Amino acid sequence: MILLMLLGMSTMLTAAAAQASEWNIDHLMQSLAHTKPGRATFVEKKFLTILEKPIESSGRLRFIAPDGLEMHTIKPKNEVMLIQGDVLTIDHQDIHLQDHPELLAFIDSIRGTLTGNQQMLKQFFRLSLSGSEGNWTLTMLPRQKKLADLVQYIQVNGSNNTVTSIETLKTNRDRSLITITKSPTP
Repeated sequence: MILLMLLGMSTMLTAAAAQASEWNIDHLMQSLAHTKPGRATFVEKKFLTILEKPIESSGRLRFIAPDGLEMHTIKPKNEVMLIQGDVLTIDHQDIHLQDHPELLAFIDSIRGTLTGNQQMLKQFFRLSLSGSEGNWTLTMLPRQKKLADLVQYIQVNGSNNTVTSIETLKTNRDRSLITITKSPTP
């Protein structure tokens, strides 16, 4: 009788461990990779050590598969930032990201997460995942010295296959927090 109880408990623990082990970075990346491109609204707060209050902006985000991202800031002023492949366009001026590796790494931290591209992320960051599928945090620590001299970490929070916020802490203690709310697909 005791042997049957122990076997039953062992089976339950094995099943629970298997279920828990399913939630990992690979699982998260697969889930994000299957998310369809979409639209969202954002609120960004920049906390600068030289200012008493954060600087706040808001607007719309649009992810354009496979590697496009549009950030249309509406407040405090109207501005569109468009990333397509290796080119960042702000106010009709093009910046080639290959010429700015630190900027490319930051942008790829967002694109890599939105597309579930773990290889892209691992190129620039050491990754760790905490939480559960319904409430997770992906922490990215820079691998390259130039980026590590600027950025302490990037943390992406989410629920299931949806990114809900991106926080960046710079080495000078300035930080930004972008809160993202998914918009219904038109």
